[in-house]
Amino acid sequence: MSFLEVFQYTRLDTVVHRLDPRSKMVMSICLSAVSLMFMDIVPLLVMLLVLVPIIALAKSLRRWAKSMQSLAALLVFIVVFNTLLSPAEHPFSHSLALALRLVALMTSFSIFFLTVHPDQLSQALTQMRVPFEFAFAVSMAMRYVPTLGLEAYAIMDAQRARGVELDKGNIITRIKNIIPIVVPLIIVSIRRALSIAESMEARGFGAVKERTYLERLEFRRRDWAVAIGSLLILAVVTYVTQFVGLPRWMTWELPF
Repeated sequence: MSFLEVFQYTRLDTVVHRLDPRSKMVMSICLSAVSLMFMDIVPLLVMLLVLVPIIALAKSLRRWAKSMQSLAALLVFIVVFNTLLSPAEHPFSHSLALALRLVALMTSFSIFFLTVHPDQLSQALTQMRVPFEFAFAVSMAMRYVPTLGLEAYAIMDAQRARGVELDKGNIITRIKNIIPIVVPLIIVSIRRALSIAESMEARGFGAVKERTYLERLEFRRRDWAVAIGSLLILAVVTYVTQFVGLPRWMTWELPF
């Protein structure tokens, strides 16, 4: 299971899925901004206690957990590497906070990507007066980044079947082993891009400036509540961190 799957849309009928993409965009941006404001363990754990129930409401908790499990090696590397090299007074506590911040940041954005279809994102950006060409490019990237991740894993399996030892050797050897993966992935990506370009040209992409949609997105009361609530949380946290300061118990650190 690739950690990129937390950025792949899942078609479900939940409270979070039924929200307008624009309200979820505001919520994800605000929550990710709040996550970046902290470098302490306790506030980041509080953030996760807020984010995980939202993932649960979207019925994607198991998928999120498996993706975080696949990210475990990177998190361990961050903790070990920063603990050994960090000049902080409590290096392990600082390194653990970095890992928690990465998890909180990815979880904040995964709420958006797991529950917003790429076509809805394109439509939402268009209704926000964003040029359709840019909106289409963003939706295509959102659609195909997880696909490229799966293709990368398929290429790795194919190279292992040919006898390429990707997981052995020192760091330099492992970096060199990336080449048999990157080169085929670039070729596959170029072929895919050419195929998409030909398909877009055959369908007359750009021939008509005004776009029409079968269903138009509407910003309902619940969407206003989510967007305004997210902005208020961001404003309150910014004010507290910049002018008031966190309570002492929230700045608690491990003694090593």
